[in-house]
Amino acid sequence: MTRLKAMLAVVSAVLLSGVPTLAGAQDRSAADRSLIERGHALAVAGDCSACHGPSGAGGLAIQSPMGAIYASNITPDTTNGIGRWTEPQFADALRKGRSPDKGWLYPAMPYPSFTGLSDDDVKALYAYYHLAVAPQPKTVPATHLPFPFWRPAMVAWNLFNLHVGKVAGAVPVQTDAEKRGRYLVETLAHCSTCHTPRGLLMGEIGSQHMAGGFVGTWIAPNITPSPEGIGDWSDADLRTFLKTGHVRNHVAGGDMGLAVERSFSQLPDSDLDAMIAYLRKLPPVDGKPARSPVGAAKPTDVAQIEAAALAGVKKPDFAAVTDGAVLYQGGCASCHGQDGGGSSDGAFPSLVQSDTARSYKPNNLILTIYHGIQIQTPSGHAAMPGFAASMTPAQIAAVANYVRSHFGNIDRSDVTEADVAQVIAGKTPTNWLFARAALLAYIAIALIAVLLFLAVRRMIRRRSARRHVSTG
Repeated sequence: MTRLKAMLAVVSAVLLSGVPTLAGAQDRSAADRSLIERGHALAVAGDCSACHGPSGAGGLAIQSPMGAIYASNITPDTTNGIGRWTEPQFADALRKGRSPDKGWLYPAMPYPSFTGLSDDDVKALYAYYHLAVAPQPKTVPATHLPFPFWRPAMVAWNLFNLHVGKVAGAVPVQTDAEKRGRYLVETLAHCSTCHTPRGLLMGEIGSQHMAGGFVGTWIAPNITPSPEGIGDWSDADLRTFLKTGHVRNHVAGGDMGLAVERSFSQLPDSDLDAMIAYLRKLPPVDGKPARSPVGAAKPTDVAQIEAAALAGVKKPDFAAVTDGAVLYQGGCASCHGQDGGGSSDGAFPSLVQSDTARSYKPNNLILTIYHGIQIQTPSGHAAMPGFAASMTPAQIAAVANYVRSHFGNIDRSDVTEADVAQVIAGKTPTNWLFARAALLAYIAIALIAVLLFLAVRRMIRRRSARRHVSTG
Protein backbone atom coordinates (compact mmCIF):
# COMPACT_ATOMS: atom_id res chain seq x y z
CA MET A 1 0.00 0.00 0.00
CA THR A 2 2.83 2.36 0.89
CA ARG A 3 4.54 1.63 -2.43
CA LEU A 4 1.26 2.24 -4.32
CA LYS A 5 0.76 5.58 -2.56
CA ALA A 6 4.28 6.59 -3.44
CA MET A 7 3.77 5.70 -7.11
CA LEU A 8 0.50 7.65 -7.21
CA ALA A 9 2.22 10.64 -5.64
CA VAL A 10 4.95 10.55 -8.27
CA VAL A 11 2.43 10.27 -11.14
CA SER A 12 0.36 13.07 -9.64
CA ALA A 13 3.41 15.30 -9.29
CA VAL A 14 4.39 14.64 -12.89
CA LEU A 15 0.88 15.41 -14.16
CA LEU A 16 0.59 18.53 -12.03
CA SER A 17 4.00 19.70 -13.13
CA GLY A 18 2.80 19.49 -16.71
CA VAL A 19 -0.10 21.87 -16.18
CA PRO A 20 1.95 25.06 -15.93
CA THR A 21 4.16 23.82 -18.77
CA LEU A 22 1.17 23.44 -21.07
CA ALA A 23 -0.22 26.78 -19.97
CA GLY A 24 3.17 28.35 -20.59
CA ALA A 25 3.28 26.79 -24.05
CA GLN A 26 -0.15 28.24 -24.81
CA ASP A 27 0.98 31.64 -23.57
CA ARG A 28 4.08 31.44 -25.73
CA SER A 29 1.99 30.42 -28.72
CA ALA A 30 -0.30 33.41 -28.20
CA ALA A 31 2.75 35.64 -27.84
CA ASP A 32 4.21 34.21 -31.06
CA ARG A 33 0.93 34.83 -32.90
CA SER A 34 0.84 38.40 -31.66
CA LEU A 35 4.47 38.92 -32.68
CA ILE A 36 3.86 37.41 -36.11
CA GLU A 37 0.79 39.59 -36.67
CA ARG A 38 2.81 42.65 -35.73
CA GLY A 39 5.61 41.58 -38.05
CA HIS A 40 3.15 41.15 -40.90
CA ALA A 41 1.76 44.64 -40.31
CA LEU A 42 5.31 46.02 -40.35
CA ALA A 43 6.12 44.17 -43.58
CA VAL A 44 3.01 45.71 -45.18
CA ALA A 45 3.89 49.21 -43.96
CA GLY A 46 7.45 48.68 -45.22
CA ASP A 47 6.14 47.62 -48.66
CA CYS A 48 8.54 44.67 -48.71
CA SER A 49 6.55 42.89 -51.39
CA ALA A 50 7.14 45.70 -53.90
CA CYS A 51 10.70 44.44 -54.41
CA HIS A 52 10.68 40.94 -52.96
CA GLY A 53 7.29 39.92 -54.40
CA PRO A 54 4.11 38.78 -52.60
CA SER A 55 5.76 35.47 -51.70
CA GLY A 56 9.04 37.08 -50.63
CA ALA A 57 11.01 34.97 -53.13
CA GLY A 58 12.65 38.01 -54.74
CA GLY A 59 14.23 38.05 -58.18
CA LEU A 60 12.96 41.46 -59.31
CA ALA A 61 15.59 43.46 -61.19
CA ILE A 62 15.80 46.91 -59.63
CA GLN A 63 17.28 49.30 -62.14
CA SER A 64 20.05 51.65 -61.01
CA PRO A 65 22.52 53.90 -62.85
CA MET A 66 25.14 51.21 -62.29
CA GLY A 67 23.03 48.31 -63.56
CA ALA A 68 20.40 45.85 -62.36
CA ILE A 69 20.31 44.93 -58.67
CA TYR A 70 18.30 41.79 -57.94
CA ALA A 71 16.05 41.66 -54.90
CA SER A 72 16.93 38.82 -52.54
CA ASN A 73 14.87 35.81 -51.54
CA ILE A 74 13.73 36.70 -48.00
CA THR A 75 11.70 33.56 -47.31
CA PRO A 76 12.96 31.09 -44.64
CA ASP A 77 14.35 28.74 -47.27
CA THR A 78 17.65 27.50 -45.84
CA THR A 79 19.44 27.32 -49.20
CA ASN A 80 18.29 30.35 -51.17
CA GLY A 81 16.61 32.46 -48.52
CA ILE A 82 17.26 33.67 -44.98
CA GLY A 83 16.37 30.47 -43.15
CA ARG A 84 19.83 30.15 -41.59
CA TRP A 85 20.06 33.77 -40.49
CA THR A 86 20.07 34.59 -36.80
CA GLU A 87 18.10 37.53 -35.50
CA PRO A 88 21.27 39.66 -35.03
CA GLN A 89 22.25 38.91 -38.65
CA PHE A 90 18.75 39.87 -39.79
CA ALA A 91 19.03 43.10 -37.79
CA ASP A 92 22.41 43.90 -39.35
CA ALA A 93 20.99 43.47 -42.85
CA LEU A 94 18.09 45.80 -42.09
CA ARG A 95 19.94 48.48 -40.14
CA LYS A 96 23.55 48.28 -41.30
CA GLY A 97 23.31 46.93 -44.84
CA ARG A 98 25.37 43.87 -43.98
CA SER A 99 24.27 40.39 -45.07
CA PRO A 100 25.81 37.11 -43.84
CA ASP A 101 25.50 35.71 -47.37
CA LYS A 102 26.38 38.59 -49.69
CA GLY A 103 28.40 40.86 -47.47
CA TRP A 104 27.72 44.56 -47.99
CA LEU A 105 24.31 45.26 -49.49
CA TYR A 106 23.54 47.89 -52.10
CA PRO A 107 21.21 50.69 -50.97
CA ALA A 108 18.53 49.53 -53.39
CA MET A 109 17.65 47.77 -50.14
CA PRO A 110 16.75 50.90 -48.15
CA TYR A 111 18.82 50.22 -45.04
CA PRO A 112 19.66 53.95 -44.66
CA SER A 113 15.95 54.30 -43.78
CA PHE A 114 15.52 50.96 -42.01
CA THR A 115 18.40 51.84 -39.70
CA GLY A 116 15.75 53.63 -37.63
CA LEU A 117 13.84 50.41 -36.90
CA SER A 118 13.35 49.68 -33.22
CA ASP A 119 14.62 46.45 -31.65
CA ASP A 120 11.04 45.31 -31.03
CA ASP A 121 10.08 45.83 -34.64
CA VAL A 122 13.15 43.96 -35.91
CA LYS A 123 12.19 41.08 -33.62
CA ALA A 124 8.62 41.09 -34.96
CA LEU A 125 9.76 41.15 -38.59
CA TYR A 126 12.19 38.30 -37.91
CA ALA A 127 9.40 36.23 -36.34
CA TYR A 128 7.06 36.90 -39.26
CA TYR A 129 9.54 35.97 -41.99
CA HIS A 130 10.80 32.88 -40.18
CA LEU A 131 7.57 31.51 -38.73
CA ALA A 132 4.75 32.64 -41.04
CA VAL A 133 6.21 32.96 -44.53
CA ALA A 134 6.42 29.79 -46.61
CA PRO A 135 9.94 28.83 -47.76
CA GLN A 136 10.49 29.36 -51.48
CA PRO A 137 13.44 27.47 -53.04
CA LYS A 138 13.87 30.14 -55.71
CA THR A 139 17.37 31.02 -56.82
CA VAL A 140 17.78 34.73 -57.42
CA PRO A 141 20.22 35.89 -60.11
CA ALA A 142 23.42 37.25 -58.64
CA THR A 143 23.97 41.00 -58.86
CA HIS A 144 27.10 41.85 -60.83
CA LEU A 145 27.74 45.57 -61.06
CA PRO A 146 30.77 46.74 -63.02
CA PHE A 147 33.98 47.99 -61.43
CA PRO A 148 34.27 50.08 -59.26
CA PHE A 149 30.76 49.44 -57.90
CA TRP A 150 31.64 46.20 -56.15
CA ARG A 151 30.18 45.42 -52.74
CA PRO A 152 33.28 46.38 -50.69
CA ALA A 153 32.89 49.92 -52.10
CA MET A 154 29.77 50.22 -49.94
CA VAL A 155 32.03 50.58 -46.90
CA ALA A 156 33.12 53.99 -48.19
CA TRP A 157 29.58 54.88 -49.32
CA ASN A 158 28.20 54.06 -45.87
CA LEU A 159 30.73 56.37 -44.20
CA PHE A 160 29.06 59.31 -45.92
CA ASN A 161 25.45 58.14 -46.16
CA LEU A 162 24.68 55.79 -43.26
CA HIS A 163 24.49 56.84 -39.63
CA VAL A 164 23.40 53.69 -37.83
CA GLY A 165 20.30 54.28 -35.75
CA LYS A 166 19.68 57.75 -37.14
CA VAL A 167 17.51 58.36 -40.19
CA ALA A 168 18.76 61.25 -42.30
CA GLY A 169 16.23 63.98 -43.04
CA ALA A 170 13.85 63.31 -40.17
CA VAL A 171 12.59 66.55 -38.63
CA PRO A 172 11.64 67.29 -35.00
CA VAL A 173 8.00 66.66 -34.07
CA GLN A 174 5.88 67.04 -30.97
CA THR A 175 2.64 65.08 -31.00
CA ASP A 176 2.30 61.31 -30.82
CA ALA A 177 0.61 61.32 -34.24
CA GLU A 178 3.52 63.22 -35.78
CA LYS A 179 6.02 60.84 -34.17
CA ARG A 180 4.13 57.88 -35.59
CA GLY A 181 4.02 59.61 -38.98
CA ARG A 182 7.75 60.26 -38.88
CA TYR A 183 8.45 56.60 -38.13
CA LEU A 184 6.20 55.53 -41.02
CA VAL A 185 7.39 58.09 -43.58
CA GLU A 186 11.11 58.17 -42.81
CA THR A 187 11.73 54.59 -41.66
CA LEU A 188 9.16 51.95 -42.55
CA ALA A 189 7.79 53.38 -45.79
CA HIS A 190 11.28 54.74 -46.67
CA CYS A 191 9.69 57.52 -48.75
CA SER A 192 12.94 59.44 -49.15
CA THR A 193 14.47 56.52 -51.06
CA CYS A 194 12.40 57.55 -54.07
CA HIS A 195 11.32 61.12 -53.34
CA THR A 196 14.70 62.66 -52.45
CA PRO A 197 17.12 63.59 -55.26
CA ARG A 198 20.60 62.10 -55.15
CA GLY A 199 23.98 63.73 -55.47
CA LEU A 200 27.19 62.83 -57.31
CA LEU A 201 27.83 59.76 -55.14
CA MET A 202 24.16 58.70 -55.23
CA GLY A 203 23.54 59.68 -51.64
CA GLU A 204 20.36 61.55 -50.77
CA ILE A 205 20.76 65.34 -50.87
CA GLY A 206 19.78 66.47 -47.38
CA SER A 207 18.90 70.03 -48.36
CA GLN A 208 16.35 68.69 -50.87
CA HIS A 209 14.75 66.09 -48.63
CA MET A 210 11.56 64.74 -50.28
CA ALA A 211 11.84 67.30 -53.12
CA GLY A 212 11.52 64.67 -55.87
CA GLY A 213 13.72 62.01 -57.43
CA PHE A 214 13.89 59.19 -59.95
CA VAL A 215 12.72 55.58 -59.67
CA GLY A 216 14.14 54.05 -62.79
CA THR A 217 12.87 56.59 -65.31
CA TRP A 218 9.68 57.30 -63.37
CA ILE A 219 9.73 60.68 -61.63
CA ALA A 220 8.81 60.60 -57.94
CA PRO A 221 7.42 64.10 -57.30
CA ASN A 222 8.11 66.69 -54.64
CA ILE A 223 6.07 65.75 -51.54
CA THR A 224 7.09 68.64 -49.31
CA PRO A 225 4.38 71.17 -48.36
CA SER A 226 5.46 73.64 -51.06
CA PRO A 227 3.48 74.91 -54.06
CA GLU A 228 5.55 72.55 -56.20
CA GLY A 229 4.74 69.65 -53.86
CA ILE A 230 1.61 68.88 -51.86
CA GLY A 231 1.01 72.44 -50.68
CA ASP A 232 -2.31 72.68 -52.51
CA TRP A 233 -3.50 69.20 -51.52
CA SER A 234 -6.03 68.89 -48.74
CA ASP A 235 -5.63 66.24 -46.06
CA ALA A 236 -8.68 64.49 -47.51
CA ASP A 237 -7.07 64.43 -50.96
CA LEU A 238 -3.85 62.94 -49.58
CA ARG A 239 -5.72 60.31 -47.59
CA THR A 240 -7.82 59.30 -50.59
CA PHE A 241 -4.76 59.15 -52.83
CA LEU A 242 -2.88 56.89 -50.40
CA LYS A 243 -5.91 54.63 -50.01
CA THR A 244 -6.97 54.37 -53.66
CA GLY A 245 -4.14 55.59 -55.87
CA HIS A 246 -6.22 58.28 -57.51
CA VAL A 247 -7.89 61.52 -56.51
CA ARG A 248 -9.26 64.37 -58.56
CA ASN A 249 -6.76 64.53 -61.39
CA HIS A 250 -3.87 62.61 -59.91
CA VAL A 251 -3.18 58.91 -60.51
CA ALA A 252 -0.40 56.79 -59.01
CA GLY A 253 1.72 55.03 -61.58
CA GLY A 254 4.76 52.77 -61.50
CA ASP A 255 6.16 51.88 -58.09
CA MET A 256 3.88 54.40 -56.37
CA GLY A 257 0.88 52.54 -57.71
CA LEU A 258 2.37 49.33 -56.35
CA ALA A 259 3.03 50.98 -52.98
CA VAL A 260 -0.60 52.10 -52.79
CA GLU A 261 -1.90 48.67 -53.77
CA ARG A 262 0.27 46.56 -51.46
CA SER A 263 1.05 48.94 -48.61
CA PHE A 264 -0.71 52.25 -48.08
CA SER A 265 -4.21 51.02 -48.94
CA GLN A 266 -3.79 48.32 -46.28
CA LEU A 267 -2.89 50.74 -43.47
CA PRO A 268 -5.44 52.00 -40.93
CA ASP A 269 -6.69 55.55 -41.39
CA SER A 270 -4.90 56.55 -38.20
CA ASP A 271 -1.55 55.68 -39.80
CA LEU A 272 -2.40 57.56 -42.99
CA ASP A 273 -3.42 60.60 -40.96
CA ALA A 274 -0.17 60.35 -39.01
CA MET A 275 1.85 60.26 -42.25
CA ILE A 276 -0.01 63.30 -43.56
CA ALA A 277 0.55 65.18 -40.28
CA TYR A 278 4.27 64.50 -40.53
CA LEU A 279 4.52 65.46 -44.22
CA ARG A 280 3.02 68.83 -43.28
CA LYS A 281 5.94 69.32 -40.88
CA LEU A 282 8.63 68.90 -43.53
CA PRO A 283 10.47 72.04 -44.64
CA PRO A 284 8.96 73.10 -47.98
CA VAL A 285 11.45 72.85 -50.82
CA ASP A 286 10.81 75.18 -53.73
CA GLY A 287 12.77 74.95 -56.90
CA LYS A 288 12.36 75.24 -60.62
CA PRO A 289 8.67 74.66 -61.47
CA ALA A 290 8.08 71.03 -62.32
CA ARG A 291 4.87 71.56 -64.28
CA SER A 292 2.97 74.19 -66.21
CA PRO A 293 0.02 76.03 -64.65
CA VAL A 294 -3.44 74.74 -65.42
CA GLY A 295 -4.71 76.23 -68.65
CA ALA A 296 -7.54 75.72 -71.09
CA ALA A 297 -7.57 72.92 -73.63
CA LYS A 298 -6.87 73.99 -77.17
CA PRO A 299 -9.82 73.77 -79.57
CA THR A 300 -10.31 70.36 -81.11
CA ASP A 301 -11.60 69.98 -84.68
CA VAL A 302 -13.20 66.59 -84.30
CA ALA A 303 -14.47 66.41 -87.90
CA GLN A 304 -10.98 66.98 -89.29
CA ILE A 305 -9.49 64.45 -86.90
CA GLU A 306 -12.12 61.84 -87.79
CA ALA A 307 -11.39 62.31 -91.49
CA ALA A 308 -7.68 61.86 -90.83
CA ALA A 309 -8.44 58.82 -88.67
CA LEU A 310 -10.53 57.24 -91.41
CA ALA A 311 -7.72 57.78 -93.89
CA GLY A 312 -5.28 56.28 -91.44
CA VAL A 313 -7.39 53.19 -90.87
CA LYS A 314 -7.42 52.50 -94.59
CA LYS A 315 -3.63 52.41 -94.67
CA PRO A 316 -2.20 48.89 -94.76
CA ASP A 317 0.35 49.73 -92.07
CA PHE A 318 -1.26 51.34 -89.01
CA ALA A 319 2.22 51.79 -87.46
CA ALA A 320 2.80 54.48 -90.08
CA VAL A 321 0.08 56.66 -88.50
CA THR A 322 1.89 59.22 -86.33
CA ASP A 323 -0.72 61.93 -86.10
CA GLY A 324 -1.08 62.49 -82.34
CA ALA A 325 -4.63 63.82 -82.65
CA VAL A 326 -5.77 60.76 -84.59
CA LEU A 327 -4.09 58.38 -82.18
CA TYR A 328 -5.51 60.18 -79.15
CA GLN A 329 -9.07 60.22 -80.47
CA GLY A 330 -8.82 56.54 -81.38
CA GLY A 331 -7.24 55.25 -78.17
CA CYS A 332 -7.79 57.78 -75.41
CA ALA A 333 -10.79 60.02 -76.04
CA SER A 334 -13.39 57.40 -75.12
CA CYS A 335 -12.26 57.73 -71.47
CA HIS A 336 -10.56 61.12 -71.18
CA GLY A 337 -12.93 62.93 -73.57
CA GLN A 338 -12.34 64.52 -76.92
CA ASP A 339 -11.42 67.75 -75.15
CA GLY A 340 -9.31 66.03 -72.44
CA GLY A 341 -11.81 66.95 -69.73
CA GLY A 342 -12.27 63.45 -68.35
CA SER A 343 -15.58 62.13 -67.04
CA SER A 344 -18.02 64.16 -64.96
CA ASP A 345 -17.83 61.73 -62.03
CA GLY A 346 -14.03 61.87 -61.89
CA ALA A 347 -13.61 58.19 -62.67
CA PHE A 348 -11.53 59.15 -65.70
CA PRO A 349 -9.24 62.06 -64.84
CA SER A 350 -9.09 65.36 -66.67
CA LEU A 351 -5.87 65.72 -68.63
CA VAL A 352 -6.25 69.49 -68.57
CA GLN A 353 -5.54 69.51 -64.84
CA SER A 354 -3.36 66.41 -64.68
CA ASP A 355 0.10 66.79 -63.14
CA THR A 356 1.31 64.08 -65.50
CA ALA A 357 0.16 65.94 -68.62
CA ARG A 358 1.49 69.29 -67.34
CA SER A 359 4.90 68.03 -66.25
CA TYR A 360 7.87 69.64 -67.99
CA LYS A 361 9.50 66.21 -67.99
CA PRO A 362 7.44 63.78 -70.08
CA ASN A 363 8.70 60.59 -68.40
CA ASN A 364 5.61 59.72 -66.38
CA LEU A 365 3.27 60.45 -69.29
CA ILE A 366 5.30 58.25 -71.63
CA LEU A 367 5.41 55.42 -69.10
CA THR A 368 1.70 55.70 -68.33
CA ILE A 369 0.83 55.46 -72.02
CA TYR A 370 3.22 52.54 -72.42
CA HIS A 371 2.45 50.52 -69.26
CA GLY A 372 -1.02 51.74 -68.33
CA ILE A 373 -2.32 51.81 -64.75
CA GLN A 374 -3.47 48.83 -62.71
CA ILE A 375 -4.21 49.43 -59.02
CA GLN A 376 -6.39 47.03 -57.02
CA THR A 377 -7.23 48.19 -53.50
CA PRO A 378 -9.99 47.42 -50.97
CA SER A 379 -11.65 50.62 -52.25
CA GLY A 380 -11.85 49.41 -55.84
CA HIS A 381 -9.92 49.11 -59.07
CA ALA A 382 -8.20 51.92 -60.95
CA ALA A 383 -7.24 50.85 -64.43
CA MET A 384 -6.01 52.19 -67.75
CA PRO A 385 -4.82 49.93 -70.55
CA GLY A 386 -1.21 50.21 -71.65
CA PHE A 387 -0.32 50.60 -75.32
CA ALA A 388 3.03 48.83 -75.29
CA ALA A 389 1.77 46.17 -77.70
CA SER A 390 -0.34 48.38 -79.95
CA MET A 391 1.73 51.55 -80.37
CA THR A 392 5.26 52.05 -81.58
CA PRO A 393 7.64 54.42 -79.79
CA ALA A 394 7.03 56.96 -82.54
CA GLN A 395 3.27 56.77 -81.96
CA ILE A 396 3.65 57.07 -78.19
CA ALA A 397 5.78 60.16 -78.77
CA ALA A 398 3.07 61.61 -81.01
CA VAL A 399 0.34 60.98 -78.41
CA ALA A 400 2.49 62.44 -75.64
CA ASN A 401 3.13 65.58 -77.68
CA TYR A 402 -0.55 65.99 -78.47
CA VAL A 403 -1.63 65.56 -74.84
CA ARG A 404 1.01 67.93 -73.51
CA SER A 405 0.44 70.65 -76.10
CA HIS A 406 -3.38 70.46 -76.29
CA PHE A 407 -4.25 69.72 -72.66
CA GLY A 408 -1.10 70.19 -70.59
CA ASN A 409 -0.56 73.89 -71.38
CA ILE A 410 2.95 73.20 -72.69
CA ASP A 411 3.67 75.35 -75.74
CA ARG A 412 6.39 73.28 -77.30
CA SER A 413 6.30 69.57 -76.67
CA ASP A 414 9.15 67.92 -78.51
CA VAL A 415 9.11 64.30 -77.31
CA THR A 416 10.91 62.13 -79.87
CA GLU A 417 10.91 58.44 -80.69
CA ALA A 418 14.40 58.24 -79.17
CA ASP A 419 13.13 59.85 -75.96
CA VAL A 420 10.42 57.23 -75.67
CA ALA A 421 12.86 54.37 -76.28
CA GLN A 422 15.20 55.71 -73.60
CA VAL A 423 12.43 56.22 -71.03
CA ILE A 424 10.80 52.83 -71.47
CA ALA A 425 14.24 51.18 -71.15
CA GLY A 426 13.85 52.05 -67.46
CA LYS A 427 17.43 52.84 -66.51
CA THR A 428 17.81 55.60 -63.95
CA PRO A 429 19.54 58.69 -65.37
CA THR A 430 23.10 59.01 -64.15
CA ASN A 431 25.48 61.89 -63.53
CA TRP A 432 28.85 62.56 -65.16
CA LEU A 433 30.80 61.10 -62.23
CA PHE A 434 29.09 57.72 -62.36
CA ALA A 435 29.21 57.65 -66.14
CA ARG A 436 33.01 57.92 -65.93
CA ALA A 437 33.47 56.05 -62.67
CA ALA A 438 35.49 53.16 -64.10
CA LEU A 439 37.91 55.47 -65.94
CA LEU A 440 38.33 57.67 -62.87
CA ALA A 441 38.90 54.63 -60.66
CA TYR A 442 41.62 53.28 -62.94
CA ILE A 443 43.29 56.71 -63.01
CA ALA A 444 43.17 56.84 -59.20
CA ILE A 445 44.69 53.35 -58.96
CA ALA A 446 47.44 54.34 -61.38
CA LEU A 447 48.21 57.50 -59.37
CA ILE A 448 48.34 55.55 -56.13
CA ALA A 449 50.66 53.01 -57.74
CA VAL A 450 52.97 55.82 -58.97
CA LEU A 451 52.99 57.47 -55.53
CA LEU A 452 53.81 54.16 -53.86
CA PHE A 453 56.61 53.55 -56.35
CA LEU A 454 58.07 57.02 -55.71
CA ALA A 455 57.77 56.57 -51.96
CA VAL A 456 59.54 53.19 -52.06
CA ARG A 457 62.26 54.54 -54.34
CA ARG A 458 62.82 57.50 -52.04
CA MET A 459 63.07 55.18 -49.04
CA ILE A 460 65.63 53.00 -50.83
CA ARG A 461 67.73 56.06 -51.77
CA ARG A 462 67.68 57.33 -48.19
CA ARG A 463 68.89 53.99 -46.88
CA SER A 464 71.60 53.88 -49.54
CA ALA A 465 72.72 57.38 -48.57
CA ARG A 466 72.90 56.45 -44.89
CA ARG A 467 75.05 53.41 -45.69
CA HIS A 468 77.37 55.54 -47.80
CA VAL A 469 77.80 58.06 -44.97
CA SER A 470 78.43 55.36 -42.36
CA THR A 471 81.07 53.62 -44.51
CA GLY A 472 82.74 56.87 -45.51
